[in-house]
Formats: sequence, C-alpha cells, structure tokens
Amino acid sequence: MQPTAIHADKNILVEPPRETPIVREVDVLVCGGGVSGVGAALGAARSGARTMILERNAFLGGAATAVIMNTWNVPVTRMTGVANEFARTLAARGAGNISGPTFPFDPEAFKELAVDLLRQEGVEILNYTWVQDPIMDGSRIKGVIIQNKSGRQAILAHTVIDATGDADVAAAAGAEYVKGRETDHKMRPMSVLFRMGGIDLPRVIDYCRSQPAEYFTADPNFHILEPEKGLVRLSGFFHIAERARAAGELPEEVHYLRFEGIDVARGIATVNNSRVYGVDGTNAWDITAADIEARMQNRKLLAVIRKYIPGFENAYVMDSSPTVGVRETRRIRGTYVLPQEDLASQRTFDDTVVRIWRHMAEGRDWHKADGGEGAPGDAVYRTATTSLTWFELPWRVFTPNGVDGLVVGGRVLSVTHDADMWTRGQYCCLVTGQIAGVAAALAASRGVAPAHLDVSELQRTLAGQGIDIGSAAVGAAEAAT
Repeated sequence: MQPTAIHADKNILVEPPRETPIVREVDVLVCGGGVSGVGAALGAARSGARTMILERNAFLGGAATAVIMNTWNVPVTRMTGVANEFARTLAARGAGNISGPTFPFDPEAFKELAVDLLRQEGVEILNYTWVQDPIMDGSRIKGVIIQNKSGRQAILAHTVIDATGDADVAAAAGAEYVKGRETDHKMRPMSVLFRMGGIDLPRVIDYCRSQPAEYFTADPNFHILEPEKGLVRLSGFFHIAERARAAGELPEEVHYLRFEGIDVARGIATVNNSRVYGVDGTNAWDITAADIEARMQNRKLLAVIRKYIPGFENAYVMDSSPTVGVRETRRIRGTYVLPQEDLASQRTFDDTVVRIWRHMAEGRDWHKADGGEGAPGDAVYRTATTSLTWFELPWRVFTPNGVDGLVVGGRVLSVTHDADMWTRGQYCCLVTGQIAGVAAALAASRGVAPAHLDVSELQRTLAGQGIDIGSAAVGAAEAAT
C-alpha cells in the first residue's frame, strides 16, 4: 500500500488510489431520509423501482423527527399525496390531530410510520450512513460513495435523488446552485427545538384568554385555543419577552414565545424559539457553533417560560432535537427559477406536477435572514395575517443544470429565496419528494435522463398516486392520451 503523502506547503493530503467495493445496484437511490427522502422512496417504490434510501441519523424523518418540528401549517383537507396519507394515518394511530387549520403530531410516531410504510413497499433502508462523493461518468451521476461502520462503499443507481436538504449531492456532482439569498447569500436562522412536559394547560389557556391583545400574534393560525378539539397553539407573549429581554433573561435574538405541536391531553408542548443568525448549514464549524448557541438560548427560554407564564411553573424538559434545525442553505438552478410572484399570482404551467395549499401571503417571511423575528417592527408577527392559498410547481424546478441522472426534492428546488418561504414546509417537502421519486422511477424504467421525461406521462403517474397536479396540467395530460 502506498503511504499517504503530506504536502505541507499546500496544506493538503494526497491519498493513494484505492478500490471501493460496490455493495448495491438499484434503480433509484435516495440520498437523505428526511421528510422529502421518505416521500421520494415511497414515490419510487410505488412506481415499481428497486429503491434504497440512505440516512445519516439513526432514524428517518429529518425536520419532523430529528428537529422535532411537529406542526404542519395546512389543514389535512388540503394536503395531497403522501402528506395526506401521513397525516391521516398518524391521526388514526392517535398520534396526530386533523380537525383544525394546522396539523400537530407526535414525532416518535412519525419515525415509526416512516419505517412501516417504506418496509411495506420493499424499500431498503440504510441508516448511520454518510454520502461521501458522487460517482460520475462525465456529467452523468451513476451512484454515490458512502461511509459508515462498514467502511467506504459504492452504490450504483440508474437515477439518484438528492433529498439531503442542502443539495450536498448536487453540489458535489457539479450542478448549478445558489446558497441563501441571491443578493448577499444570507440564510435563515438555525434553531434547536425542545419539548416541555408537565404543563398545566387549562391554566395556560385561561391566562391567554384573559390577555388576547397582549399575548397573541396577529395571524390566527399561530394561536389556536380549542382544547375541546384537542387543538392548542400559542404564539406571542410579546410583553413577557420584552420584559425578560430588558432584564437580561432572554437572548437578544428572541422577541416572542412560541409553542406548537401541543398535546392537550398530556400537557406537552414544543418550544420553537432559539434563533441563531449568520451561520452556514454547509459548514461543520458553523453547524456546531449554532447548535451550542441555540442550546444556551434554550436554557434562558426555559427559565423565562417557567417564571412568567402561569401553568408552566412545574413544567420540565422532556427532550430536545438531536440535531440543529437548518432552514436554508443551497438551492439548485434548473432551466427555470421559480419566483415568489408566480406563487402569489397562482400561475399555472403546462408542466405542473403539483398544486400545494398553505397559509401564506406575498412578502410574509416568517424566518427572515436579517433577524428581528417577532420584534415590534415585524409586521409578519405583529399585524399581518395570511390566507389559505395555493400555488403550482413546474417539473422544470426538480432537475439541476449541469448534471444528468439527478432529481431533487424538498427545500432545494430551483426557486428564489423569497419563493423558498412558500415551498420549504414539511408537507410540501414530502410531496415534492414523492414527485422526485416517481420521476426517478420513470426515468429508470424508460432508460432516459429525468430532464428528458415525457411530462404528460409523469403527470398521469403522479395523479395516479393521489397527487393534485392542478387543473391546467390535468387537461394537458388528458390531451396527450
């Protein structure tokens, strides 16, 4: 074996050539087992593809489980595809509430359901695994190199799906991408969420009802007081936050208090408040610093919540998210870059592959890259409201320029920073993952690159999997038959 050479003047190592065993060959390889990856694996397997999914954590679910962000901002009646399936199945298992304008659920039950559904479809799951490098043949991706306890290995695939959330595979393969906001590359803040148990919710509810003007955000979807339906969501408490900040009890980044994913029967709530700005989710040092800073913020949040909000005096921390929540990093660039204006105007496309509903309004960025979330001058939380609206996504935003054989799903679509606020929701990521999976399976079975798929066939297949592809696209698909 040749020794590793150290070039001190260049500050690099030169590794000797090595042989890497090929351990699998599949039709569709899904890189990333978050919500979009789970959707992708289901979409591919249900389209008849031999499918494998890779995940670095010990479990699947990403933002829904590893970050424990357990509320989706859309009613189940407007969910489509596998998002609707997940919500209804979780509710049937007693682990979610589908009776309101938003959907709270149990993240542990989400882990179980993801595995149950994937195993039913014959998907091979490989956790504890990092994707190291793409395997390239010119501009075409042929698989990936992985690293885990079994060492360095190779997996080959006809079509690869990047569901990493950060476009890690696409970027490494040479795809075009942008990171963060186009003008300055700033990104939305990172957070570590935690859950509190032992909450006396009746006391909390009585307190909030007595102070509605002072303690609630303007948008009613962020504060719901319907305990008789098992639905409670709390967001605001501005005066408490201002008093605590003035006393040095809260971090400067925290201007309001926010509780979601509330289990009314058991007195459990998820606290979604830590905010770390100016960090890059593709930089290991930044991720570490953000995680540490967010957990330090959470210590102060816990003390303030217990001190100032009646009903929380005896509450305790049940758990915290095992990974820091990253809201934005890279987004690919495809043949079309979808702007916010298309979403707000409800533009339709001949190649539409999904119609998504959500509570949104133009310019309403809940997690601005510049900070000040919930501050007195932040209209998004103080005075503005949103409406339940829909938008369509064209197939062109799912394939990157510069790489063949690759499809993306989740929050790395070819959209602008402003449009990303509309498309980054978990339920949207589940469905865009499913679309990526169906497309990847079709590409594998037809022996073509995903970008060259017959869009009308893709649309018909997606509709057959329960995805709302919009009226214009339905017409186009029918006309092609």
